[in-house]
Amino acid sequence: MRVTNDALRHVRSGHPWVFDESIVSVSHDGAAGDLAVIFDDKRKFAAVGLWDPSSPIRIKVLHQGRPRPIDSTFFADRIAAALERRARLRGRGDTSAYRLVHGENDGLPALIAHRHAGAPCRMVLRVSNHLSRHGTRTITPTMARRFYPLADAFIAVSGSVGDDLLATVGLPRER
Repeated sequence: MRVTNDALRHVRSGHPWVFDESIVSVSHDGAAGDLAVIFDDKRKFAAVGLWDPSSPIRIKVLHQGRPRPIDSTFFADRIAAALERRARLRGRGDTSAYRLVHGENDGLPALIAHRHAGAPCRMVLRVSNHLSRHGTRTITPTMARRFYPLADAFIAVSGSVGDDLLATVGLPRER
């Protein structure tokens, strides 16, 4: 995939999104949640992210710089780092709610996990993509193993996304 020079500069400086008007060429069609690899004009790897062909934000960048595998280890490491950054919040008397994972800020676009202490809902995970797709199926088991025992609910943006979550991870429907 190729993007405009301006978008490439933004991605290389850490911007988490590539917008639809910044896409110059796509080598082949992909489904929402597939991995999109961005190359520069010299065919050098620039970044990899989650593709969404119907969103104004076409690519949510997962990693930029040198190539690396986007697999369950990648996601487990990012989740562990996010939890470690917030470890000091656990057990504080003056903090009863916080984000365990904060999407792009933690290098995990579209993934947000909240901790709501002392409220009927301890945690809600919002699922925005079909997780069985190539790019996101590796995060699903990692995310589910880590957060499902704490969650009172999973919220999916559509029935098909919810059904896909249940089928991919094998979660019971009552959550």
